[in-house]
Amino acid sequence: MKKLTLVLLTAVTLSAFAADNKVQGYLVDIACASEEGQRANFGVKHSKGCLQMPDCASSGYGLLTDDKKIIKFDAASNEKAKQFIADMQKHNDIKVNVTGSMNGERMTVSKIELQ
Repeated sequence: MKKLTLVLLTAVTLSAFAADNKVQGYLVDIACASEEGQRANFGVKHSKGCLQMPDCASSGYGLLTDDKKIIKFDAASNEKAKQFIADMQKHNDIKVNVTGSMNGERMTVSKIELQ
């Protein structure tokens, strides 16, 4: 019985690691991306200042992909994104690689890095 439990625990752990994937796109706030994300060059023009505005920050963060899809972050990932934004030196054209896993409609982020 102990062997079976160990095998199942190992399988679950490995499947959790396998679920992580890397996605590229622009770091955006949900308020602006929902309103303007389909416009040409929105990702390039979207700024660090906008990401830090109270209304924008409180809407949460996500990733705008090249095909104009918005991948929303979960609550813990929003906090990671806030810290990433505060620490970064770039002011616009914030293209990133995000590593994480999807939980329904939201992404749990393990890593954000500039491209």
